Amino acid sequence: MNLTATIAINRPAADVFDYVMEVPHDTQWRSGVVEASFTSDGPLGVGTTGFDRIEANGRSMVSSWTVFEYEPGILARWTLDSGPIRGTGGYICEGAGDKTRFTLEAHVKPTGWYRLLGPIFGRIGRRQNLTDVQRLKTLLEHTT
Repeated sequence: MNLTATIAINRPAADVFDYVMEVPHDTQWRSGVVEASFTSDGPLGVGTTGFDRIEANGRSMVSSWTVFEYEPGILARWTLDSGPIRGTGGYICEGAGDKTRFTLEAHVKPTGWYRLLGPIFGRIGRRQNLTDVQRLKTLLEHTT
């Protein structure tokens, strides 16, 4: 299931990438994320691990992830290793001067009871990711 969302942000790509790769910032722009952190030490790159704790509909879910592709300032992709949703995600920043085309990638497969939601899960996920990238745009364009 593809839940990818893209938006133009009026900030340089380096600013956008640096912000989204600071994982604790997820709580400021990602829907339902109440905690996010790295679980590995060392510089960010392939093999870096972390988690997000999300609260939605009265439930708390923890998903762990591992970075499998990383190009500083341009992209990061990860696998969702545990939690109710499996698949891959990523951030891509394509710069053009002081503007960035930001893409939040999400290719997921719900497990457990989430699988039963099927198309409803897809619509909700796409809408949520579109809202999230819009929130990121607003946040970054109004922060110096």
